[in-house]
Amino acid sequence: MAIAREMGQSGRIAFYQVPDDELAVGSTLGGPKVATIIKSTGAIEKVYSIDAGLTLLGTLVLRHYDESTTMHLAQQHSGTFLIHPEHQEHIFTLESQLEVHEDIFVLNTGPHEDDAVDPPAVYYTVRLRNAGYEPLRVSTYAFVDLRGDTEHDIQVEYDRDLRALVAWNESSPQDVRVIACSTEPKSFEATLDFAKSVSKSWPGQLSNDTKAIVDPLGVLHLSHALEPDEQASFYFLITFSHGGKNEAKKVLRSCPDAHEALDRTRRYYAEIMSRSTVLTPDPVVNSGVLWAKADMLRVETKAPTGWCFTNDPTRSNNSVGRDTAWFGFGADYLTPEFAREALRAYMRLQQPSGKIIEYYDIRNGRTEDYGLNINDNTPLLILALWHHYNATGDKDFLREVYPAAIKAARYILSQRNEQGLVWCNAKGTGNWGIVGWRNVIPSYRLSGATTEVNSECYRALETVSYMARELEKHEESKEFAQHAAELKEAINRHLYNPENGLYYLNIDLDGSPRSDITADLVFPVMFGVADDNTAANIIARLSGPEFWTESGIRTVPRDSVDYTPNGGWGLLGGVWVGVSFWYAFAAARYTPGFMAHALHISFRCYSSDPRHRNTVPGQFSEWLHGETLVNQGMMLSPWFPPRYLWAAIEGVAGLDITGSVRVQPKMPPDWKWLAAQKVPYRGHYLTWVVVRAPDILMYTNFQFQESTPYLVYEQDITPHVRVSSDAVCPVGLRQGDDLLLFAGNTARETVNIGIHVELELSGEYRLRAYNSLFGQWQDMGRVPAQKLQQGMPLQIERKGFVVLDLKQEV
Repeated sequence: MAIAREMGQSGRIAFYQVPDDELAVGSTLGGPKVATIIKSTGAIEKVYSIDAGLTLLGTLVLRHYDESTTMHLAQQHSGTFLIHPEHQEHIFTLESQLEVHEDIFVLNTGPHEDDAVDPPAVYYTVRLRNAGYEPLRVSTYAFVDLRGDTEHDIQVEYDRDLRALVAWNESSPQDVRVIACSTEPKSFEATLDFAKSVSKSWPGQLSNDTKAIVDPLGVLHLSHALEPDEQASFYFLITFSHGGKNEAKKVLRSCPDAHEALDRTRRYYAEIMSRSTVLTPDPVVNSGVLWAKADMLRVETKAPTGWCFTNDPTRSNNSVGRDTAWFGFGADYLTPEFAREALRAYMRLQQPSGKIIEYYDIRNGRTEDYGLNINDNTPLLILALWHHYNATGDKDFLREVYPAAIKAARYILSQRNEQGLVWCNAKGTGNWGIVGWRNVIPSYRLSGATTEVNSECYRALETVSYMARELEKHEESKEFAQHAAELKEAINRHLYNPENGLYYLNIDLDGSPRSDITADLVFPVMFGVADDNTAANIIARLSGPEFWTESGIRTVPRDSVDYTPNGGWGLLGGVWVGVSFWYAFAAARYTPGFMAHALHISFRCYSSDPRHRNTVPGQFSEWLHGETLVNQGMMLSPWFPPRYLWAAIEGVAGLDITGSVRVQPKMPPDWKWLAAQKVPYRGHYLTWVVVRAPDILMYTNFQFQESTPYLVYEQDITPHVRVSSDAVCPVGLRQGDDLLLFAGNTARETVNIGIHVELELSGEYRLRAYNSLFGQWQDMGRVPAQKLQQGMPLQIERKGFVVLDLKQEV
């Protein structure tokens, strides 16, 4: 049941339209210094300070009254939420035909040139319209929980110059929050009368007193007289400072007005989200890539320790090593500067032994490693460093991090046992006894030699060999290539299970191999340990119905003795949606059809029935109950979106940036086309279009090596190509005066569209066209430039495409 409707051009611009009684919770929005969560009602639930690691303000909710009748103006019919990448709108009508349009967003314009960032600023804009036939006088009250999750010693004052309530804790007077209004409130107060916030009758004039003690409720009161069809607009602005009252007021004054703030935020999101567009016949996959990019921008923060993100926005202050490594695999294609700085933090905090920590507190840099002698963070950080170098070509960065990488690699070597396997000697349980990504299962131990960590360590050793070769350290390159080969051989000798043709889960501390079938089997495929036959066997096993739900892959199959749909934080049978992205990447080579299916269902689950699934459309939540498929984890899991982006670019679209850049698309049998556009790579943007015409053919703006047969054009002109249907994805390339126009249909039916080019063109073009409906190239004669500018009609079959090859002749 599709409750949320997605609107906009597939893969490029999108928002969800949702009835306002069909959400369990609203969007999580963020900027470099602040995060906010919206309630299912449309009110602000909390405002969280990145630097303090505290919820400084709780709910901010608005309530409207008819002053003439003194009655509360209630909403009697469903309204609409419009969920955008950078803001959330709420449109509804109250009694007396008062139309209300609210919009909530966080100021976020990314890093500035001097590495400064936006002040923490949450905006709540309101537009009222009298849609009735009689004049209406409306009182609006903004009720705000001033304490949040801080101590029970709130102090409040009202600043008339700023039109703002100013609040702080007596025990920490430096932590000051400001709630300002764009227009002068008619009255205000701080009160202990919380019942007033749900009063059925008009509260009237407030006391203008802020002397209430013990966690008061802040209230701002506005009044508007509206003639029929008249509107009134205003907004509330929440900001804060950890430098005292004067600094907080200074921060408030530095914030732009709401219109400018939203415009700047939207421009930033549009600019960054235009990167790494993946377009396929499946609009759900296209949307998954688009919203993955949006969710990544929401969580990229600048803490006192530097650029980073936490593993659970608004509830955790910890940056986790494995999460940061996997984030980098996606961020290298979106915000590589952020990826670089986030990875550098782990280089700075590397232990003297060479081991990489489990996590650090982003407020103060305090670290934790759970006492494990080895972990997955250590090899994964090496892989992320190498991926960043390959994506950016920044050799200075490679030189900078190579000493830390080789130190980590030598530490890995030091933790091998007599079998040559990397060995964890942990005897505890949970965090203190599980080596690997499933480390939060209570009363569970997974140590010894695990296939997961050994597979990662093999790839990490091989990667250090590549790093050394790139830096012309040939002896070290040869050394680590040999170590990698030895570890791979040891894995396939001792961790391979000949009884079932798969791998053991681990060899336990007592030396006993432990055979178990879990989603962890994906690791020897992802990291190149398994040979082709074993890898295909693993993918086939993981593709079985006992693993799969309509929302993704279970961590443990449903028929396993260990299966429990919600036990162990979902790690013993729940659906950790991000695992489906690992599977998609691993399966791309062997079963591209199931790969596409995995990406489709795993993203679709977020919008199919959000109120009952406890999800937010477009927002990558964490883990689902293995039977009911209701979200049981965090509402926005930061390390899931980048893995989706990575799986789409390197899995589906086939980009390989290891060494020389190559493209080997993984097209499912029922796809006739795919495209990737404006993918950042070493200071350039790569674009490629792949079609079955009828053989596989690729058009690009870049010279690839060892790739699918392709034709190269000089310039990507996609921003200047327009089509008349949101269901159609256009791409344009240019070589001198010649053009290549592509249009791919994502709809389930044939569409008739117009396509035109918004460029200065002249003369006439010889047109050859390939329409997948006809399955052959056709010579269409000459087309005047004016026709290309005005628009050409095209008919495109369901999920099909048209290529227009235009050579200028006159």
